Amino acid sequence: MIIFSLYVLVCMMLAIGISLDTARFEYTRAKLQATLDRAVLAAADLDQVLDPEDVVTDYFEKAGLSEQLVSVTVSEGVNYRTVAAEAEAAIDTMMVNMIGLNRFSVPATGEANETLGDMEIALVLDNSGSMGQNNDERMDLLIPAAQEFIDTIIVEDEDGDDTVGSTMVAIVPFATQVNVGEDLFAQFTTTQDHTSSYCVNFETSQYGETELDTRTALQQVAHFDPYYYNSYIKTPVCPTDENREITLWSSNADDLKGKIGDMTAEGATSIEIGTKWGLTMLDPGMQDVLVELADDGLVDSDLVGQPFDYDRENTRKVLVVMSDGENTSSYDIHDEYRSGDSPLYLYDGTYSHEYTSGSKTYYYIKKSRDSYWSYSPYGGDKADQLSWPDVWEDISVTYYTYNFLRNMYGGNYMDYYYDIVDVTGSDTKQSRTSTVCQAAKDAGILVFTIGMDTYGDGDATLKDCATESTYFYDVESVDISNAFQSIALQINQLRLTQ
Repeated sequence: MIIFSLYVLVCMMLAIGISLDTARFEYTRAKLQATLDRAVLAAADLDQVLDPEDVVTDYFEKAGLSEQLVSVTVSEGVNYRTVAAEAEAAIDTMMVNMIGLNRFSVPATGEANETLGDMEIALVLDNSGSMGQNNDERMDLLIPAAQEFIDTIIVEDEDGDDTVGSTMVAIVPFATQVNVGEDLFAQFTTTQDHTSSYCVNFETSQYGETELDTRTALQQVAHFDPYYYNSYIKTPVCPTDENREITLWSSNADDLKGKIGDMTAEGATSIEIGTKWGLTMLDPGMQDVLVELADDGLVDSDLVGQPFDYDRENTRKVLVVMSDGENTSSYDIHDEYRSGDSPLYLYDGTYSHEYTSGSKTYYYIKKSRDSYWSYSPYGGDKADQLSWPDVWEDISVTYYTYNFLRNMYGGNYMDYYYDIVDVTGSDTKQSRTSTVCQAAKDAGILVFTIGMDTYGDGDATLKDCATESTYFYDVESVDISNAFQSIALQINQLRLTQ
């Protein structure tokens, strides 16, 4: 029994010794691994500007484990950093050496990666007349909110030169129409009816397509005023001001904020047209267009190759659509009044309208406040016959129908108005909005929408457009900044993959 008891005692001491050595091993391993994990995570953080290897080394020194650090490997680029490290400690055994194990080797390895994904963003912003109500109250709130959004999503490196994790932004201001701008307009095949403004119409089927083929002829919107009763153009359906043009792709925060700061409010509301152009600016089918514009010095050459393909790894496309109301109406001119000679003549500021009765031709002459009939146009052979584009560039449609057609033929001048003006109503525009938003979502684009003091069908339209219901922000005017900041933070979280 004594001998047996001695054997049992030795076994118990050995078991206790193994347990102690195992506990020491696990304690050392846990401490070593925890230090290594914290070190590589801190070193891989793109926000810190210290040398990654120095960061790892410093962590081990502070933990008293500098001798255990074996190696540090760093791989980094403009939008990513990967830090890997290995460490190893040796523990002299106290009891286990009785069975021939004099030392335990304690290994630890770890790797951390932070990648800023490439972002392509289209900001589709409402510039309709309601944004200018109450002394531009809504526009004055939108502008700083959108500018702050730009500052949040465009991350600059420590030199302030390059953007970290390539962020490209295009801005699409919309009202009744979208001013494409002469340079971008020239990249498409269009009917080229005039050179006074640069807007286009889309066929219903095109709202369901992501790519806008530059070879397919687009109908240019006529340059005319559908709103006011004036003997001059007050508010053309297609805006002509430079500050209402599409802002071409850019990664320069200051330039983008400047464009936002210049926005003004005027016109009706066409969410579907703005969203269609926003989708177009994200579509890879625009790569060749971007190259052409970069060659002309209008786009930074560093962006050549974008917009990226939809299935490109580490790339996210985002469409942000903001409006303060519902779709209203958009306007154009019926085909027979778009081109060719009109029956209107002009000489020395006086208009003469041709009128044929049987085999005779008369002219209704409108001179200032007076009018009368004549057998020849005012000015005779010196009078110029105007083309229809010339007519609409000079006077509004309402002025024409009220002062000429009503007086010459009788009847209601608005009946003549609708014979000339092609109106697209809100029901059609709602359907098109839903279609273009679905096309964007089907392509993998994240769609965020903001309703600012929306009314009528505005909320339903924008909520339907968003990728998810939580991506729709229904806000009061004063909360517009919070909506943009929330979207910006979500975009940055989506960008970060670790």
